[in-house]
Amino acid sequence: MAKNPDPSDQTADPAFLDQALESYLGYVLRRAQMKVFQHLSARLEPFELRPAQFTALMIIEKHPGLMQADLARALAIEPPQAVVLVNKLEKLGLAMRVRCKPDKRSYGLFLSKVGEARLKELKQLATQSDRDSTNALDAEEREQLLHLLRKLYRD
Repeated sequence: MAKNPDPSDQTADPAFLDQALESYLGYVLRRAQMKVFQHLSARLEPFELRPAQFTALMIIEKHPGLMQADLARALAIEPPQAVVLVNKLEKLGLAMRVRCKPDKRSYGLFLSKVGEARLKELKQLATQSDRDSTNALDAEEREQLLHLLRKLYRD
C-alpha cells in the first residue's frame, strides 16, 4: 500500500515547489515579470496608479492626440478597458480627452500640465524600480536580457 506523504516533510519554499517548472521559459518569464511588476506596483501605489496606467501615460506623452482605440491596441487591451483606464487618468488630472476637429465624434488623448510634471517624476521612479527589481543582474546582463526579450516579443 502506498504511503501518504507527510505534509510536514514538504517545504513551502517556492524554489522547491516549482523546481519542475524552471525549465519552461513561459513560467520563468512570468515569475520574473511578476517580481518586476509587483515592485513597480508598490512604487506607483502612493500615486493611485497601476503599471498599465503608467504605460498609458508614457504612450500618450510620445503620441499626443492618440485615439483611445489606438491606445487600447498599444496596451493590448480591449477598448472598454481603455475607457476605464483613461477615465482614471482624467480623474487624477493627468490626461485629458480633446475633441478632434475633423471628426467631432473622436477624441485625442493628451497629457495635462499636471500629467507632464507627474510623468517626469514617475519615469525616475520606474527607472529606479526597474534597477532595484533586477539588482541580481549586472549592467551587461541586464542589457543582454533586454535585448533577448525584445527579440522574443518582436518576432
